[in-house]
Amino acid sequence: MKILVFSDSLALPRTQPESCPHELTWPQKLRTLGHEVCLCAIGGATIDELFKQTFYFQQSNEFELVLIQSGIVDCAPRFARKIELKILRSIPWLGPQIIKRLNTPKLRKFRNLSYTPTKRFEKMLDNFESCFEVPVFFIEILPAHPDYEKNLPGITQRIAAYNLLIQKKSHLTMEKFPSEGLMSDYHHLNALGHQYIVDSIINIATHESL
Repeated sequence: MKILVFSDSLALPRTQPESCPHELTWPQKLRTLGHEVCLCAIGGATIDELFKQTFYFQQSNEFELVLIQSGIVDCAPRFARKIELKILRSIPWLGPQIIKRLNTPKLRKFRNLSYTPTKRFEKMLDNFESCFEVPVFFIEILPAHPDYEKNLPGITQRIAAYNLLIQKKSHLTMEKFPSEGLMSDYHHLNALGHQYIVDSIINIATHESL
């Protein structure tokens, strides 16, 4: 099967906080199973930024399935907008220190920001869905580990809200994703997590007769 994948860093190899080599990532594992996978992945990308990459593929009719893994970057509680962070980072010497001091639970709760509001996220899901004539499946945002909630208060509720939007579309459920499939940052995948994604993809491909 020829599969087109759009993803943030979750489909990519990692060297930190733990290591997961390229050959153990879910796109590469699909390749070893005989599938042809074209991966368009941008670390830290929002769904808007990923959608811009569809420009290069809209005229192609060679793919049989499109998969999108996006959402955690969009929904996470933030203390600043992206443009504000860009301005802060441009301050010589002091930028990183200012960001570190401002990035507190209290300020994140007060500002109640995310990079992509829910209405915009829903619109981008629609845009992805209408962009291709082949089946388009969205991978749910991984469930929040209790320790992730402790480190980033509000993330559990945000993930649930954005997943409700994803669940309106053809999607791969991550409800039973094993917590031991996560790295110690609670959102990147280790080898076990990547294998879970592979198994989920094979399952939908089988049952949907793709």
